[in-house]
Amino acid sequence: MRQDDDFGTALRTLRRRITPGEVGVSASLPAVRRVPGLRRDELARVVGVSEEHVKRLEQGRRRPSPGVVDALARTLRLTSGEHARLRALAGFAASPEPDSLVPRKVTEPARRMLDRLTEVAVCVCDATWTVLAANELWHSDVCTIPDTPGRDRNVVWRAFTEAGPSRFRDPERLAGFRATVVAELRDTARRYPADAELSSMITDLHARSQEFSRLWDAPPAPGGHADRLRVPSPVHGHLYLDLDVLTLSPGDLRVVVYTASQPCDPERTSPPPGQAGTAPQRSRSARV
Repeated sequence: MRQDDDFGTALRTLRRRITPGEVGVSASLPAVRRVPGLRRDELARVVGVSEEHVKRLEQGRRRPSPGVVDALARTLRLTSGEHARLRALAGFAASPEPDSLVPRKVTEPARRMLDRLTEVAVCVCDATWTVLAANELWHSDVCTIPDTPGRDRNVVWRAFTEAGPSRFRDPERLAGFRATVVAELRDTARRYPADAELSSMITDLHARSQEFSRLWDAPPAPGGHADRLRVPSPVHGHLYLDLDVLTLSPGDLRVVVYTASQPCDPERTSPPPGQAGTAPQRSRSARV
C-alpha cells in the first residue's frame, strides 16, 4: 500500500488480491471476471454492508465507521500493519490486532457459573459453539457427547449433520436456531481468520449441507436463539426446557443455561399411581 494512497484506492487494491474462496463466500455471477479478486457485492456480503456502500467508500464519497474498517480488515485478511494503515487512511487511530485463534479456555468466571448454578443444566461453549465444559445436570439431562475432543462436541456441526427427530418444539424454532448459530459462526470466522480448525469445519459443513451453505450466504436476519427444547421425561412424557445464552468476555465464551418449564404432553401431565405430589423428575439424554 503506497504512502500516497487514499482509503478508496487502498480498499480497491486490497479487494483485488483475495478470492471468494479465501473468505468463505460463494462467487457471484458472471463467472468470468474482468479483474481478479473479490467483487464489490461479494465483499459487501461478508462485511454486512450494501454494495453501494462499498462503491462509495472506494470512490471517496463516504467515510467508513471504525467498525466497518475493522470488518473490512478481517474479511480481507490484513496483517496488523495493514490493518493499522487502513485505519489511519480512514482517520482513526490504530487498534491492536485481535488474537487470530479462537479462545478455547474455560475462564474463571465461566468456571464459577458451572460450579454455582447447580440446580439447572449449564454448558460452556467457545465462539464456534464447541462444548468446552458442562455441569452434571447438563450431562445427565440435556445432551450426550463424547469425552474426547472432536466435531461431535460442536453444536453447529451436529445441527447440520445429525439425522433423527428434532428436539425443538416447533420446526420454526429449529430453523431459527440454525440461522442464528450460522450467522454467529460467520462472525466468528471474521474475527479469527487464522484458526485452521474453524476454517476446516466451515469448509466441510458447506460440502455436507446445502442448508448450511444457503444460510451462510443469506443476509443477517432479526431474531435470536431458539428458546425452547422438548425433551423426554419418564414422569410427564415430555418437558419444555427454556434455553438462554449468555456471552462472557474476556474469553469470548457462550454460557448456555437450560431451565425446566412445564410438561408439554397433555396426555401425561399426571404422575403415575403412587407418585402423586412428587416433583417432576429430570429428563434423560436429549440431543441438541
